[in-house]
Amino acid sequence: MNFVIFNAVLLIASFPAAFVYSLGGVACLAPLALAGKSQDPSKALLYPVLALSGAFQVYFWGFWSALCVALTLGFTSRPEVTWDWLYWIAAFAWCTSLIGWFAHKEQQTSRSAAESAAIRRGTSFYWLVAIGAFLLFAIVPTLMLPPYGWALRLLGLVGSGSG
Repeated sequence: MNFVIFNAVLLIASFPAAFVYSLGGVACLAPLALAGKSQDPSKALLYPVLALSGAFQVYFWGFWSALCVALTLGFTSRPEVTWDWLYWIAAFAWCTSLIGWFAHKEQQTSRSAAESAAIRRGTSFYWLVAIGAFLLFAIVPTLMLPPYGWALRLLGLVGSGSG
């Protein structure tokens, strides 16, 4: 039953995560929309906005990985859980599935083969970020505390005295 609850928690967590990701992405790219309908925004605006958007996405996918790892650690520390490896595989699948869902939705909006290839390249990069963060946090869980400890404490996934 713990495994079902674990997956339900990750499923439920994916909805607000998708909302935060979408909202954050729109907020990061809003200056481009506010700059006007120009087809060629100035590079002085374009590069900082894209850098901000990229930084947000890297931070977000790192957080999503940290959340999946923290939940897995919480569930696998229970005495009744005997197949820890199954929780880790499921958490890894949840960690990458949210990116896959967003990639699928973005692919549907692409208007050309070049745009579709660019979406795949971006998705591959963020997949690597999430996978790398997941593996890093799974091996050394304390590394997730400096960047994400504030949110994990807020969610009750780590003690207030840690990190």
